[in-house]
Amino acid sequence: MRGATLLGLIIFGCTDGADGAGEPPGVEPTTCDERPVTVPQTDFFSDISAQSGIQAGNFDPDPPEGMVINDHSRLSFADLNGDGFDDVIMHSLYPNARNGVPFEHLIFLNNRDGTFSDHSDASGLRDLQAGFFAFADVDNDGDQDVFAGLDLPDLGTNRSAILLNDGDGIFTPVENSGVNVVNPTAATAVFADFDGDAIVDLFVGNGHTSYAMADQVFWGRGDGRFDLDTGALIAPPSQPTNGAVACDIDSDGDLDIFVGSYGVSVAGGHNQLWRNDDGRFTDIGREAGVAALPTGNPYSAAADYGESDQPGDTPADWIGSNAFGVDCGDVDNDGDLDLVFAAISHPSATDASRYWSDPTTILLNSGDGTFSPASGEGPPFNEGDIDAGFIDFDNDGRLDLSITRDPKYEANYDEAEQYGWFGLMRGLGDGDVASLGLLSGINVDLETGTDAGKKKQMKGGQNHAWSDIDHDGDLDLLIGGRDQGGGRPNFLYENTLGNQNRWIAIALRGDGEAVSTDAFGARIAYTWANETILREKHGSRGTYNSEDSRWLHIGLGDRDCSADITITWPDGEVVELEWSDLGEGHFVTINYPDSIQK
Repeated sequence: MRGATLLGLIIFGCTDGADGAGEPPGVEPTTCDERPVTVPQTDFFSDISAQSGIQAGNFDPDPPEGMVINDHSRLSFADLNGDGFDDVIMHSLYPNARNGVPFEHLIFLNNRDGTFSDHSDASGLRDLQAGFFAFADVDNDGDQDVFAGLDLPDLGTNRSAILLNDGDGIFTPVENSGVNVVNPTAATAVFADFDGDAIVDLFVGNGHTSYAMADQVFWGRGDGRFDLDTGALIAPPSQPTNGAVACDIDSDGDLDIFVGSYGVSVAGGHNQLWRNDDGRFTDIGREAGVAALPTGNPYSAAADYGESDQPGDTPADWIGSNAFGVDCGDVDNDGDLDLVFAAISHPSATDASRYWSDPTTILLNSGDGTFSPASGEGPPFNEGDIDAGFIDFDNDGRLDLSITRDPKYEANYDEAEQYGWFGLMRGLGDGDVASLGLLSGINVDLETGTDAGKKKQMKGGQNHAWSDIDHDGDLDLLIGGRDQGGGRPNFLYENTLGNQNRWIAIALRGDGEAVSTDAFGARIAYTWANETILREKHGSRGTYNSEDSRWLHIGLGDRDCSADITITWPDGEVVELEWSDLGEGHFVTINYPDSIQK
């Protein structure tokens, strides 16, 4: 170990305790296991929805009168009881609270064997009147507390709220939390320590698809209370915000905010990129190349598409997107963070706002916080992309892309790739992707039971989230099964491929004094001569707060074991490690700054 002193006790085979090592039977950690990569072929995800227990109560076969959408398809993962295994959280999607059908939230605790138990009533969250949750340790006591965001106005005295976790997944509201002034059309929320005081703060994106409102920033006090700062965002636009993610896009040590805005009829649908400068945020989206793209929709039928940029002298004049989910991650393994936004984009050669609207796009970081679209074909075009995430599902060391897609527009197309099935795209390492959705086993045809056919089970997903639910070394997939008529439960798919390849899962935890316990913004980098695998810890992403596992899953692929390993903490502390300090094929917790638990 270089550059730091090893303070923690290294123990192989730990199976209990809050460190969450939790190695299941058959997982044998090694120091180094160089071998070829197993490449995805077909049916590498298996539907375990029913036997897992997560479908209980997802929808009512006899819904109350007035229910608009009969499902609980907004969802996320979070470790609510501190056992190191992620639990499942689900939210009803607009059940019509104005008409006497209230919001409802379902909580399922992980049994650590691939099954879940209903904890909804005991949690204290079930009947909370809110549309979505964001999780973080707001009081630095080591457990996950929650912000409950309200996304419908005119619901009496109901307001957004903060609730504290007792450590066992039971939540109590904080009086005078300060978030009651969050606009009642909140669409997304992101926890991060934006000012470097080791206390998480809160960004709230307002408006979703129906309201043009400014976003808000709240500074955390460290006890569950927050203070609104109306000057933190410099000249925030009144636009509908759909998705947001906090990440350090310019590698200067603080967390910036990427915001996906809806849509082209409001301020041109320009996304924002809020650069953080000592707790003051400036929107650099246009100069950074993420607000609007010059080229518009490549699926438009106009013959000269791509031969010239759209009219207008500057990016301020361009048409942006109908953006929904967003995420960040290093997709080209060059050591900086790239971006993706999922968008609804309607191709038309006769309607300028549609002709030039931006489709789902991966944006590569040039290294200085400016971006350009990845070359190559990119994700197969679908008019209704909703939620997007970066993950390495096959553990080959390259980030892949997942997208939920709406089937509403597929009648316009004859090719299967354009239909509304769940999109899974394998990263090629240069920012381009190859579609595997129709081969994955996720999109089984309901009539034939195979991947053939058009009637796909996973058409029209809502939110989705990734976690290694059984700690076998690969990321499993939870998808919100948005109502397609008659109600629909959610779906859980076990990854049967990823753990055939090399991996390590790392938890980075702050001390609550120099670094918040969540350690959002902490980075770990594996660096070889010509490549870096970089993972940064962040909270929620996407539209209506999809939240993936906080474990940083790193696929090692067929790389050798010579990498320099560096942890960079949010306070600037840098720890250098040898490969043998961590090994591979297991779960490792690193407590600030350099205490290692295996």
